[in-house]
Amino acid sequence: MSSQGGINLTDIPLTPACANPGGQNRLPDRVAGTYVPQEHFLPASGHAHRVERQRRRHEKEEVVARKAGGAWKGRGCVPAGGCYGRSGREGRKRRRVWLGVCAAIFAIILIIILCATLIPRGGAPPQIDSIFVNLTDFPPMPTGVLSVVGPDNTAAVTGCSSPSTVWSCALPKEEQESVAPFRPNQPTFVMQIQWDNSTRNLWNVPNGEIPVPGSKTTKRNVKRGSLIARAGAFIRRQNPAFKPSPKAPTFQEMYFLGNTTDGIVSSEKGGEPTPFFLSILKSANETVGPNAMDRRQDSSGDISVNLPAPDLEADGTGAPAQLFPNAVQQPVRLYDRGLPTEHYGFYTYFKRTIYLKSVTTLNGSDETDVPLDENGGSRRSEAKFLVTWSQTRFLVQIWTRSDNNTQLLGTRNRASSEQPGTMPYPVTIKTDTHGGQSGEKFVWHWPVNDRQGIDTSEPKLLPNDLSFGGTRVNPRKNDDTSFGGFDGGTGGCRCEWANFIAKRDTNTN
Repeated sequence: MSSQGGINLTDIPLTPACANPGGQNRLPDRVAGTYVPQEHFLPASGHAHRVERQRRRHEKEEVVARKAGGAWKGRGCVPAGGCYGRSGREGRKRRRVWLGVCAAIFAIILIIILCATLIPRGGAPPQIDSIFVNLTDFPPMPTGVLSVVGPDNTAAVTGCSSPSTVWSCALPKEEQESVAPFRPNQPTFVMQIQWDNSTRNLWNVPNGEIPVPGSKTTKRNVKRGSLIARAGAFIRRQNPAFKPSPKAPTFQEMYFLGNTTDGIVSSEKGGEPTPFFLSILKSANETVGPNAMDRRQDSSGDISVNLPAPDLEADGTGAPAQLFPNAVQQPVRLYDRGLPTEHYGFYTYFKRTIYLKSVTTLNGSDETDVPLDENGGSRRSEAKFLVTWSQTRFLVQIWTRSDNNTQLLGTRNRASSEQPGTMPYPVTIKTDTHGGQSGEKFVWHWPVNDRQGIDTSEPKLLPNDLSFGGTRVNPRKNDDTSFGGFDGGTGGCRCEWANFIAKRDTNTN
């Protein structure tokens, strides 16, 4: 029995209680693979510790994989338990395989992107520096400075005069190196296309009266037509931004040549006026400006009696031979609207010159040409004669509906010095002796002395058979103005260049 108020021995603690009962609790175990053990801080160099070093690398790999699998767990599409995968050797093998697959896919994507952005694609169309102007009533037209490089000389008819070297489709000898590696008969044409975006529409000059050959009211029609043409020219002169040089031909003559020479299909043989103006430049570094207006050469005087003086250099010697003109701001017209032959075009007249060693055939019967005169004439230092073709016609046609059946020459590159140049449209360029002013149209030669001076005291006319190889419509000797123009048809000497070929030709090559 226990005494009253006594304490049982079983209730008495043998040791005193701690001040902080929770201080002796064990920390929770860290998940394997989330820390690096202490032995990693000890050196393990040498061949004897090779296995230990491998084990340490595997542990470090497990640590990195564990951290990556637990990143953003419970957020978004990542499960709350994380994406740790398997541990040990099998887990390492799986991770390495998938890491290699992802790295290979990333490398392939990177290579594709770099190839697509850095490797040039030869078949792609070039980026033209010019700007296409898209107007509601006209086909798209490129503007700016454009080039036609290395066009094919598709036609060269030289038999209208004797010897045949009097007419040539090749550049003068002094200029032939400038077009290398192309042939001398593949000149480079540089043109600048501008457009009138003013609200006054000064370019929209109504067409004149259509000429009627053999009409009894010829004089009245010609007078009315000439009045309309003069009024149109007067209106164009009021536009300070565009001053054609030389002056554009009359509508009656454009209608006549469109009907008899240029093969216009639609009833609008003279075409339609457009707000575009085209200039022929000497190089791609030039543009049309106020100074270009001062360089134009308008013939003056009554050249039906006196031949115009030759162009001379500052030292008095003859100027270089001229194969094509430097026309300024010629009004462009639209022909065959809506037809497969739809094209922009213009033509002008210029004084064409060529230097020759001889202007006669041997003994009057031998048709063999002088070798020095072939392929563009002779050099100025070797020439004995300067031949001039006044009123030579220069025609440019820009085809707007030929993409499906034509292909531009060469590779369409950005550089303006490579074939076919920067003109995106198929272009045909021609020179011939059709049309022109009746009293100003002659072919003659002047003697050239040993100092390259031009002897203007003894000019002599040369023949020009405009019916050679074709037809001749309304010769100027008939003096019949009812046709609207003179010397139409398809005959005579001519040159033709094109920067394209028909696609059917590419299939046969």
